Formats: sequence, C-alpha cells, structure tokens
Amino acid sequence: MDDEQVQQTLRLMSLSPGVRITNQIAHDICVRNAAAATIDGSIASLGKNYVVTLQAITCPGGATLAREQIQADDKEHVLNALGTAATAMRARLGESRSSIQKLNRPLEQATTGSLEALQDYTAGLAELTRGRFLVARPMFERAIALDPNFAMAYFYLAIAFNNAGDTGRQAEYIRKAFALIDRVSEDERDRIAAGYYESTGELDKAIDAYRLGRENYPRSWHFPNFLSENLINLGEFEEGLKQGEAAYQLQPNAEPPYRRLLDAYMNLDRLDEASKVAESARTHGIDGARIHQRFLEMAYIRGDQSAVAREIQWYAGKPEEYLSFGWQAANRNVLGQRRESSKLYKRAAETALRRGLTDVAADFEEADARADALSGNCGTVRHLGRPALALALCGDAAGAEKLAAETSKRLPNGTIWNAVQLPEIRAAIELQRGQPAKAVELLASASPYERAYPEAVYLRGLAYLRLHKGPEAAAEFQKILDHKGASWASTWRFPNWGLYYSISYAGLARASALAGDTVKARKAFEDFFASWKDADENLPILLEAKKNYAALH
Repeated sequence: MDDEQVQQTLRLMSLSPGVRITNQIAHDICVRNAAAATIDGSIASLGKNYVVTLQAITCPGGATLAREQIQADDKEHVLNALGTAATAMRARLGESRSSIQKLNRPLEQATTGSLEALQDYTAGLAELTRGRFLVARPMFERAIALDPNFAMAYFYLAIAFNNAGDTGRQAEYIRKAFALIDRVSEDERDRIAAGYYESTGELDKAIDAYRLGRENYPRSWHFPNFLSENLINLGEFEEGLKQGEAAYQLQPNAEPPYRRLLDAYMNLDRLDEASKVAESARTHGIDGARIHQRFLEMAYIRGDQSAVAREIQWYAGKPEEYLSFGWQAANRNVLGQRRESSKLYKRAAETALRRGLTDVAADFEEADARADALSGNCGTVRHLGRPALALALCGDAAGAEKLAAETSKRLPNGTIWNAVQLPEIRAAIELQRGQPAKAVELLASASPYERAYPEAVYLRGLAYLRLHKGPEAAAEFQKILDHKGASWASTWRFPNWGLYYSISYAGLARASALAGDTVKARKAFEDFFASWKDADENLPILLEAKKNYAALH
C-alpha cells in the first residue's frame, strides 16, 4: 500500500501517524482496505548467527500464503540475508522473474543507522561501479545528509571526486571517513584506512592495507582493484596487471577493473591485449567517462583517427566533456600545436568550473603552463605562478621552492612526492643553475618508479646533455621513445605526458650528435620534424632543433 494511504487509515483508527506498525495493526489496516495479505518477519539470534524469517499472511482468513527463512553468519550480514529472503518471497507470491531482476537491488553492507541513507548509498555505489561518478555524487551526499556519521558514504564520495579529478575534495572526504573509522566493521575499516593512506600519498602503507584486505576478504573485488591502481602508480605494471585480472575475475560487470587492465596493458605497450579488453568491456555494456578516456588514449597511441573521432563524439554534450577537452589538448601538445592545445585546456577548465570542479580547472591550467615550459615558453607559468616544476624549468627557483614546501607540508610522507616529484623540481632548479651533475644525483631516488613518471627520465636526459655525456643522455630519451603507451597511460588525470614522447626525439638527436653518431642524430631530428610537421613554427624547442639539424650538414 502507498504510505499516504496507510497514514490515512491510521488516522481513521485514531492512532498517531508515527505509531510503530505491529503485526496486529498491519492486519487491521489490511482488512480495512480489503488488501490481500501482510508480510511480517522476525530476526532470531542463534549463537553468533541470526535467523531471518518472512511470512505472508492472508488478511481475511489468517492463512500462511508463503514463508521464507534464511540464516546470516553475523550481524553485518543480516541486511543481505533479508534482501535474499525478500527476493525469494516475491517469487513465491507470483512476481515475474523479469520484474524481480529489473527492480531488485540488494542493499550494500555498510554501517549506518538510517535505512534511507543506506538506500541512497546503495544507489550511489551502483552508479559508481558503472563508472558514472558525477551521477553517483549527489546520492552519496544525500546519504551523508541523512546520516552525518555514515563513514562509507564519505569514503565513496571521496572516490567519486577522485574519479572526477578533484583530489582536493577527495582528500577532504576521505579524512571525514577516517575520523569515523572506530564506528565501522573490519571490512569497512580496511578500505577506509587504505584510502586515507592513498590521500596522504603514503602508497606503501596503502598497498599494505589493500593486501591485508584482500587476504581477509578474498571474494571482494574492491581490494585487488585498488591494489592494482596503486601498483601501477608505482610503475609496477606487471604486478598491477595481475591484481587487475583478479579484480576482473571477481566482478566482470564492474567498470573499474577494466580500467586497471587497460592501464597496465597500455603501460606495457601490449596494445593488442588492451584492444581485446576494450572489446570485452563494450560487450559487457561497460560505459562511463573514465573507460572512454582509455579508449581515447588507445586511439591516440595507435594514431587511429576514426576511433579518436568516435570517442570525442561520445563525450560531446556530456557532463564529463571537460575530460575530452583535456585529452584533445594533450594530443595537440604531442603534435607541437601549443596554440590549439592552450585553447582546449582553457575550454576544459571552463567546462570543469561550470560543474563546480574548481580544483580540476586549476589542474588544467597547470597542465597548460607545464606544456608551455617544456616547449621553451615561460610566459604562461610566470603569469599563473604555478606549477612548481614549470617554475623550476623557467628559472623561478624561489617560486618553485615555495610551492614545493607547501606540498611537502601537506604530504610529508608521500611516497611519490618525496622520491619522484620533489626531486624533479629540485633537479630542474639545479639545471637552471648550471649544476647538471647535482640534478642527476637528485633524480636517483626516482629510478624505482620512473616507468610511470617519464618527466624524471626526460630531466635526467637533459642533465646528461649538459654534462656532454651523449650515450648516457641518448639512453634516457630512448627509454621514453621505446614506451609510447606509458607516455600516455602513466597518469590518468590531466596529461601532457604525451609531449615527453615527441620532444624526446629532439633530445635523442642532440645526444646522438654529442656521441658522434651523425646518422642516428639526423634520423632522430627527422622523426621529430615529421611528428611536428604541423607544429607552431615559433616554439623555441623546434627552432633550436632546426638550428642543430642544420649544423649537422
């Protein structure tokens, strides 16, 4: 019966509208409205276990129409048991199988005192699992409004913002989840703790926590999925692939494991296998902005213009279109078309702002400034005043150090920050100070992770050039050129990573000339010019390359 009809009947029975509806009251309401039956239930403790019973009773005669009983292993599994029993009861009472499949959504296991909050959370998690992070966000926000102590709703709201690219609000909500960690079950505690360590950049601790969760909950796909993502972020692509495969085997209908597989295969330059995964994703109806990001990246790596056009069209008019503009901008960088790239980054930032994603817009601005700095133009970064690496490349040591100090305060124990990103900034500063040997020394800590961070390899190559060590420099630039997939797939938010691939041809050419290999130098220059055949003519790095090429003759 409709709630309003029930409340009207209660008033006619001289009962308060908020009264608890006992079995007897339900029977009386049923008789008054000539309904067919009531369904009531009980939960009985059986040692550690619980027995959930549902039964349907006819209103006119009190006969039992149907009865269903199911056992739950512990308190945390009672809601799931109730959902299973209810589904079976609906079938017994004659509801069609197609109707049950269409309308059935079992409630997720999560610690909350509000059934309504749990329903919103369940709906949000279903959307997030399908890759629809912007759709999921308001559902988690409603769950939190109904239960401000709902730790897992904060956790998955953080995940939704992470997928959107807003790492600031991701950190905000994961901290709120972590503050409630003493209120939740062991399973939830493991997820929240690992997510918190991710947000503080402590990937070693996050990985340990995810490994523990995987051991404790071997049937949960979440733990190997998150584990895979973190391993890939450390450059451990092979192990990341194994964990991604484990997540996929556990849940082939969820979107995130497909992303893990595609990331790993692209980073490993195994594009044929990546294509098979993409086809499987499409066959399973896996959709969402981040999976289409991978499809677009693959199209750019392959140079498949029809696939590029198809993916750009998929994004057109969607709330997540800011991502498409960002990747189109990144591809323009690869082609040396900085003017067009800058326009697209600005469009991406404006579109993100309209969605209320201020941190995302700021990241697009920084990607634009960083790409300009790598091309030899420093006007954008000097005007913007960030990011730190671009300031360092442009000789603003004080500005770079100030921003770096702020990040160090926020991520004092950050694995990648301390081993890769901070040394990169300081190495770039030393390059500008004429201390390339110091730069090489600083970049040593990045070596274990550099497969996922081509900028560290590129900076080391520049340092060797300035040390006049041609073979060593050539080896660094060749690392990037040997792994085009990693140059695109090594990050997933706001890349200009593809740019490192094309400008490494110029670096290899200069290094080969230093080593006395004129033939190899000429070939590398020609490859660079071919890739930048439609580039902006006034880019300093291009002008310098043409000058160096002419000197070879």
